[in-house]
Amino acid sequence: MKKQNSSFLPALILAAALLVSCEIINPEEPIPGYIHIPSVSVQTAADEGSASSNISEAWVSVNGSFVGAYALPATLPVLEEGVSEVVVQAGVKDNGLGNSPDIYPFFANFETQADLGPNTTDTIRPVFRYSDNTKFAFIEDFNEGTQIFSEIRRGSLSQMSSVDEDAFEGRSLRIELDTSAAIVEAATFERYADLTGPFTTSVYLEVDYKSDVPVTFGIIGFDNAGTIGNGQAIFLSGFNASGEWKKIYFNLSAAVVESGLDEYQIVFQALIPIENGQFVRNEAVVLMDNIKLLHF
Repeated sequence: MKKQNSSFLPALILAAALLVSCEIINPEEPIPGYIHIPSVSVQTAADEGSASSNISEAWVSVNGSFVGAYALPATLPVLEEGVSEVVVQAGVKDNGLGNSPDIYPFFANFETQADLGPNTTDTIRPVFRYSDNTKFAFIEDFNEGTQIFSEIRRGSLSQMSSVDEDAFEGRSLRIELDTSAAIVEAATFERYADLTGPFTTSVYLEVDYKSDVPVTFGIIGFDNAGTIGNGQAIFLSGFNASGEWKKIYFNLSAAVVESGLDEYQIVFQALIPIENGQFVRNEAVVLMDNIKLLHF
């Protein structure tokens, strides 16, 4: 009788063990489903001003777990299955900077449900609203006969007007500059005393704009004792020239909270830049609309 190879059985056992271990080390990857967010929108109450927005990212959580922040429009993979709770937070570029994405604190979370499963896609269109605890220090839409930026620090009030031509909505602020009057620096006539406090966390300025030249925004702080900060403008950030209407969110939180003063004006400066001793252009127009100062 022919003798069997005694090494065959151990080799078979070893091969089976290796196969099982490979399946443990490299298990079959789960197949995700997808949430598609083609667009988002904003709705406002009658006393909250324009619904214009520039929400650039969606920060998404599913069933209480953070999935990620996605540039819009977005299609994001999700491993959850079945009807799932989805929370979307609105993301903006702080001060218009691409390297400073953040959750906009004044929009309430959008909450909905999505039916998820492998290789399936559920589409949602978030609608954001201002949260109930948002405080508006002012809302300026320039539709009235007067406007709040009436304290002229440089330039002339005659360079500023409220117009409907090329306006964003209704009427917009128009600032005219030329080489003989190349700058306007204007502040709010009113000082705002409720921006700071022991629980202040966020202060933002929203601005819609279309401009031939850069414009810079800042704050003027006042101390009730009259000792520090009085009347000094601190310019913080601004926007560049744009031939189309855009929206920007200025984050004033750190400047206001850290200064700890009692009252503040909002100030802007529009000017024709000079390069090599010459104005870069002979004339310029700045248009702005829907300026809101928000805090809580």
